[in-house]
Amino acid sequence: MEPAPLSLEAKRLLVLKTIIHDPAATDLRLSLFISAAKSFRYDSCLQPFPPDFITNNEKSIDQLCRVLETIPPVADLPAGLAALDEQTVGLLHWILCRQARPALRTVPKAQHDEVLAKCPCYAKYAQPSHIFEVVYRETNSSERTFQDHATEFRTRHAFHGSRLFNFHSILHYGLQQHLNKVSLFGEGIYLSAELQVSQMFSPNGSGWSRSTLGTHLACIALCEYVDNPNYVKSQEETQQLPGTGEGTTAHATPSSDGPSAIMSTSFTGNGSFPERYILVKNNELVQVRYLLLYGTTKETNNNNNNTATSAGPHGSTVDPLYALPVRPPSYQMRHPPSRFIQWIANNKGFVLIGGYVGLLLIVGFINSRNAHFVKEMLLQKLNHVYNAVLGYRGKD
Repeated sequence: MEPAPLSLEAKRLLVLKTIIHDPAATDLRLSLFISAAKSFRYDSCLQPFPPDFITNNEKSIDQLCRVLETIPPVADLPAGLAALDEQTVGLLHWILCRQARPALRTVPKAQHDEVLAKCPCYAKYAQPSHIFEVVYRETNSSERTFQDHATEFRTRHAFHGSRLFNFHSILHYGLQQHLNKVSLFGEGIYLSAELQVSQMFSPNGSGWSRSTLGTHLACIALCEYVDNPNYVKSQEETQQLPGTGEGTTAHATPSSDGPSAIMSTSFTGNGSFPERYILVKNNELVQVRYLLLYGTTKETNNNNNNTATSAGPHGSTVDPLYALPVRPPSYQMRHPPSRFIQWIANNKGFVLIGGYVGLLLIVGFINSRNAHFVKEMLLQKLNHVYNAVLGYRGKD
C-alpha cells in the first residue's frame, strides 16, 4: 500500500530539514544528480530516474534539465523554498528525501587523515577537498549480505575511480561488475590500494554550476571489500625477513628507501596482475564507505581567461596537494609545444641512442665498398658534366 501523497508545504518542510541537517551533503547529492542528468549517457547513468518526468514510458530529460536550472544554491534554498513552484519542490523532495538512502554525512577536516589511513598509500596523492561517509541502514539488503560474507573472511579497504556522472547510480545501486568497461584481467570490479591510481580514472567532470563544492568535481569511492580468495584477485606486497627461509614473507611497511626497495611480489590467482590492484568478481563483496571529492571552480578573470581554482573552505585558491595558497600566474601562457617536440622531450634517451646508431650506420656505409663504388661513379658523372660544359663553352 502506497503512502498518502504529501502536501506541498510538507515537502518544503522535509527539504528544509534535510538542508539544515547537512548542507554540504545536500550539495553533493544535487551535484551528482545534475551531473548524471546532463551527461550524454543519462539513460544509463541517471538511475533511479524521477518518475514525475516519465511520460508514456519516455524520459523527459529536457523538461527535467529546465527544472534543475531553477534550483538556487544550497545556501539560498532555505530562504527561497517558498518561491519555488510545485514541480521544483517535488523534484527536490524526491532527490533529497525519497532517495536519501544510503545517507551521506560530511566528514570533518580533522578526521580526513583517519579516513585515508584505512587504506595506506605508498605514492603521493592529492588531498581531497571534502570527504563524505556513506551510511547504510542495518536493514539494507546489500549491507546485510556484505556483513554475512564478512563473518567468514577479513575485510580490507581500497579505492575505486570513475567518472562523475556515474556516481549517482553507484551511490544507489553500488558497484556493478557488468557495467565495468575495463576487462583487461577479467570481468569484475577493479579497485586499487593506491589513491593516485584511482585518480587517473576520475577526471574532473561538469557538476552543478551553483555548487559551493565546485562547478567541476572529481569523485573517488573508498570501498570496503571482503577478501574472499575465491572471488578476489590481487597482488600482495611482501618482503623477505632477515634470517627467514625462502618461502617466509611478511607484509611490507613503508621506509625511507621507498616501497620498491623492500617489496617483492607474490600473486594470487592466475596470470600477471598489476601491483596494488584488486579485482573483485562478486558484487556482494564490495560496499562503498566514503566518497572523496576534489572540487574546482571555473572562474573568469579580468582578462577573460578561464582559470580553474580549488574550492577551499573559504573559497580561496588552494593547492590540493600541499594545502598552501597558490598565486595565479601574472605572465601570459605560451602556446604548448607540438606533439613531436613533446615526444622528443619525453624520450631523450631513445633519441640519443637512435642518433648514435644512425651515425654508426653512416660511417659504416662510407667505409664500405658499395660506398666507394657510388663515390667513384658520382665523380665520373660530375667529370663528364664538367668536361661537357667546359667543352661547350670553349667552342663558343
